[in-house]
Amino acid sequence: MAQCVQSVQELIPDSFVPCVAALCSDEAERLTRLNHLSFAELLKPFSRLTSEVHMRDPNNQLHVIKNLKIAVSNITTQPPQPGAIRKLLNDVVSGSQPAEGLVANVITAGDYDLNLSATTPWFESYRETFLQSMPASDHEFLNHYLACMLVASSGEAEPVEQFSKLSQEQHRIQHNNDYSYPKWFIPNTLKYYVLLHDVSAGDEQRAESIYEEMKQKYGTQGCYLLKINSRTSNRASDEQIPDPWSQYLQKNSIQNQVYVKNNNEANHKSCISVLWPMAAL
Repeated sequence: MAQCVQSVQELIPDSFVPCVAALCSDEAERLTRLNHLSFAELLKPFSRLTSEVHMRDPNNQLHVIKNLKIAVSNITTQPPQPGAIRKLLNDVVSGSQPAEGLVANVITAGDYDLNLSATTPWFESYRETFLQSMPASDHEFLNHYLACMLVASSGEAEPVEQFSKLSQEQHRIQHNNDYSYPKWFIPNTLKYYVLLHDVSAGDEQRAESIYEEMKQKYGTQGCYLLKINSRTSNRASDEQIPDPWSQYLQKNSIQNQVYVKNNNEANHKSCISVLWPMAAL
């Protein structure tokens, strides 16, 4: 029997995870694109929590969850198209075939010797991509958004006012009958306010002042300051710096295939000096 990388106990909590939407201002999205990343891609290496999470069920029973993974994605108002999903799955299978020369299991059946691969990387890639690309449906809540992150840049003229506009936009997308997609878990979606600050170009003192103003308006539990560095790297001095984003960008995603074309992945190194405390979700 073929060996899988993940056990069933590992597969389920890794595949069916809480979904969080990200709604960025134009300036915040431009800032992340300086590193050739979307905001959702920027957070991918940090989507698995290293601390314990305490949650209560409807009966008020406390549950401790370890290694919780959160799926963050940019809001799109159109579901992925079936044709695009089929093409993506075909590409994933084609690019995940076993390497030539690997030792195979031999099963003899009468006069025939059947060579069976000991691993099925194509199936695991297919399964992962299939689960990630499933559109949200009305009869289940697996891919419904639990919360929404509103992201503005510290370089904007009025960041706090921008947060108000983003909040109104999220409310319009969720409650306007013109939008049947995406799906939301509860009517009053949890909102988190993220101020994106580029330490290589922005004003540090102004960013801290805006952050304090945010906490006064929206509360300390829902506001976060995320610092990134868009400085162009010196390849000679940064050659040994690990790149936590490469393993995620090498994988195809339905969102990139449908909505982002000709994405250049040549330079996507970004130095995060303050990690956003996702445990608050």
